[in-house]
Amino acid sequence: MTLTDTRGTMSGLDFFRKMLTGELPPPPMLALLGIRLVEVEHGRVVFAARVEERFYNGTGVAHGGFAATLLDTALGCAINSTTPAGTRFTTLELKVNLTRALTVDVGDVRCEGQVLHVGHRTGVSEARIVDARGKLYAHATTTCIAIESSRSAEGSRGPEGSRGSAFPTG
Repeated sequence: MTLTDTRGTMSGLDFFRKMLTGELPPPPMLALLGIRLVEVEHGRVVFAARVEERFYNGTGVAHGGFAATLLDTALGCAINSTTPAGTRFTTLELKVNLTRALTVDVGDVRCEGQVLHVGHRTGVSEARIVDARGKLYAHATTTCIAIESSRSAEGSRGPEGSRGSAFPTG
């Protein structure tokens, strides 16, 4: 069973709790970049990472894609932590603000993602990257949209003839 298959059988919160305890491995992208889940609760996640020279661009600072990936991870996972088994979604919009350069001198950073809103088809969250002293290095917001799963594509149509899973509405 793949990690994706496993996520399909449990809520997002249960999935991340198992990842936090080591019962499930992190997704390959997180392992590649050394991004670690350190806290999770309904609607909130915290990831940690260490800025490394291997993330540098030609100007001697971490490439903006490193910060964007860390932010996108926290943003999406915060929303994911609110969803039931079988819910699938993707990023619809991502707005990133890089406020300070990330270098190896910064050391470990934390990225906290917090849900702002989860509706029927979309979810919105915000995230911040800070150092050990709480200094802000980047912040972002996202809007995610529920997408159809391969199972629902073969199944019945949802509201107004649409197909696919939707976020829970409470």
